Amino acid sequence: MPVATEKTLLDVERLVTHLQTAAELKDTARAHQLHDDLGGLMGAAVMDLDSLRRINPALSQNALERLDRAKRTLEQAVDLNRRVIEDLRPSILDDFGLFAALRWQLKETWGNSAVVSSATYPDHEPVFESGTAIALFRIAQEALAIALLRVCVKSSNLSVLADSSNFWMRFSDDGTPNAERQSHDSAMILASMRHRIAILGGRIEISESEADARAMTVWMPLRREICDVGKIS
Repeated sequence: MPVATEKTLLDVERLVTHLQTAAELKDTARAHQLHDDLGGLMGAAVMDLDSLRRINPALSQNALERLDRAKRTLEQAVDLNRRVIEDLRPSILDDFGLFAALRWQLKETWGNSAVVSSATYPDHEPVFESGTAIALFRIAQEALAIALLRVCVKSSNLSVLADSSNFWMRFSDDGTPNAERQSHDSAMILASMRHRIAILGGRIEISESEADARAMTVWMPLRREICDVGKIS
């Protein structure tokens, strides 16, 4: 490969890494701002409505109904704000770790569908650095996004494995390809996944059976000094 071409590819990889990192930092900042500023304002407004109702017992029925309606609207806005915050930066990842975040994401993905979703995890979670944990979580989100592009999915499985020096996530489903939706979109998503895991020194392998069942295995090496893993279940 010509030197110029190698340099161009390296520049592109650095640019993609920069854009992914910058987007993550921006989303985190937005999540904090929404939680601290907008969430605080709406929470205070809900409390003001409750206080107004208590100190004005002589309010007409019409006024009380309007107050209750305004409170319900604000509570819905608070819930929407919470969902937006979790989409930007899942607090469960920072508070409880990657495995808890994966369980939450699987429920968000398949919870309102007829798909039978299952998952297995090691007894103990490796101690990931913050940047590694969010990268693995985004890879999981993207793997599930590809699964959502497939049709006739009846079952989906996530198997997480870890030993003293390796970490794996294996995503599988029994769906079939959707040529209209999947060719371009899934290729772009997969390219993003491959770049994220390559930064961590890992790789992605994909296998597909004759029945179109698909399995995607994400592997990365673990730094021995930050591992705290137990026996794999």
